[in-house]
Amino acid sequence: MNEKNTITAKTIGTPQGGLFDNPWPPDFPAVGQRVAIFAYEVTKVDGESIGDIRTFHIGLAETASSGPIGTEHELPQGVAAAWRGCGTGTVVRVSDSTQRERTCEVTPEDAGLL
Repeated sequence: MNEKNTITAKTIGTPQGGLFDNPWPPDFPAVGQRVAIFAYEVTKVDGESIGDIRTFHIGLAETASSGPIGTEHELPQGVAAAWRGCGTGTVVRVSDSTQRERTCEVTPEDAGLL
């Protein structure tokens, strides 16, 4: 895959632990590491359907599954969201660990997750 097929993924947030779950030990994930990629999608705000607002989150490779994870659910803030899918990929770049929100560039093994 080329650079165009990489995604930016947050290093926190998993379906098992929630959006603020941090499954990583210090100094991980690392470049070259295989990871699970989880797609999280916001579908409605205040009852109104919206466009595609999707974020990607990565977790340990052994937590990967396939297909949608759970069903859409309403959050107290008036937002409906769902963990839409899961796949695996390889980390190609990691942001500076001193940044407020750490991210990674990941190449998915299945482009259908995008």
